[in-house]
Amino acid sequence: MELREPKKKRHVRLGNQMPLPIGLGKKEWPVYEAYLTPMGCSVLQQQDMIELNSMGCFGKGSLSRGFPSFGKARYGAPPIIRNRQWICRQEWLRQFNELSMKSVDSEEGICELSQSEIDKDINCLDDPTKESASPPNIIEVETNSATLKKCDKQKEINKEVEIDKEIEIVTANVNSTKENNIEIIEVDECKTDESEEKPVENQDFTFTEDDICFGNSNTSIENKLLVLPDSDSETENYFKEIKPKIEYETCPVLEALNLTFEETFFLLFGLGCLNLYDYSGETLSIDAAWYHFRKMDQNFVQKYVVYHYFRSKGWVVKPGLKYGGDFLLYKQGPSFYHASYIVLIDVLDADTLIRDETKCTPRTWNDLLGLERLSETAAKEILFAQVLWPSSASQSFDLMPVDVIFEFSVKELLWRRVNPKHNKDIEEDDDDSS
Repeated sequence: MELREPKKKRHVRLGNQMPLPIGLGKKEWPVYEAYLTPMGCSVLQQQDMIELNSMGCFGKGSLSRGFPSFGKARYGAPPIIRNRQWICRQEWLRQFNELSMKSVDSEEGICELSQSEIDKDINCLDDPTKESASPPNIIEVETNSATLKKCDKQKEINKEVEIDKEIEIVTANVNSTKENNIEIIEVDECKTDESEEKPVENQDFTFTEDDICFGNSNTSIENKLLVLPDSDSETENYFKEIKPKIEYETCPVLEALNLTFEETFFLLFGLGCLNLYDYSGETLSIDAAWYHFRKMDQNFVQKYVVYHYFRSKGWVVKPGLKYGGDFLLYKQGPSFYHASYIVLIDVLDADTLIRDETKCTPRTWNDLLGLERLSETAAKEILFAQVLWPSSASQSFDLMPVDVIFEFSVKELLWRRVNPKHNKDIEEDDDDSS
């Protein structure tokens, strides 16, 4: 039986790199950091995201179709957002500032409270007849004074940070005005008339045609956004009076690389190159992750066995929900080839080879015929991955160890529609042999 050749994508911009595990050129085994989420885990470090996606096509961007590319400049222009998105980011910044002010006020209240307690204790030491909130204790007075010094030091640090931020904002505004050929009027320090000053902040800077379309290299686009007006109507001429404006990024939206349960456990257990942290910031062990993933997904065991099996054979395995299957198999990755197979998982008893209906997704003949029609239209084939469930793994949920994975095995069954032409050739061969 001849297998179908994978269909290569036309416009491939990425280079094919060595997949994980790392080649012999690496002296140290890399270890990446990820944080537990309800759907798997998230990788936040930029370098970790680049390596995991380019060396094995692990994960998907939380705001992009594949590799995290949200908020990156393209064609020499800043990232483009709508006006409603810009308003939303301003609201986020306002809420963040309110929370920051509340935290600062609470710290100042603690400092004032500690100062009042210190004054009372000192007065009580001078005049023993006066009552105090707490008995005079030299150790407590020293502790309160240390707390006060700490609060004063924190105030000085906050003031220095605010001064640095103001200097950065003024410098950025001056640079932006120079880049956009805006004239700056120098004002004498002795003049106090606000009407004679020309503020730089909150100005609508517009790009020239060269800057927007062809990416002028003389224009700095770092920490800038290209804000376009909203367009929810299909009848209006949107490009007739469009007036884009440049704004400074005040509340950046960061993108993460999301990994599924199977990808997370494969990097953690199969390759040993991942440190997984739970919601409290503690490192999650392999056994704890195994128990947590099985608790979150009742089909995790058979899905991970199939994922590990095809990953070990060199396939890039991705979720197959958009084609009605459990997984999709890619050669080298979705950036280079279209998916070759739609994988459906079946669970069979290892001794009797009888299908276990409690561990499989119920499917009817109508479902299979519709999926077969879809696969033919999308130039893919249906592959059944039959997981042989060992008798040693049929114990209680809590007592199933992670080492039981090595006792599982997988059989492949290729589903194809009957072709009368092929059957005719087979019959002719049978007649010649007789």
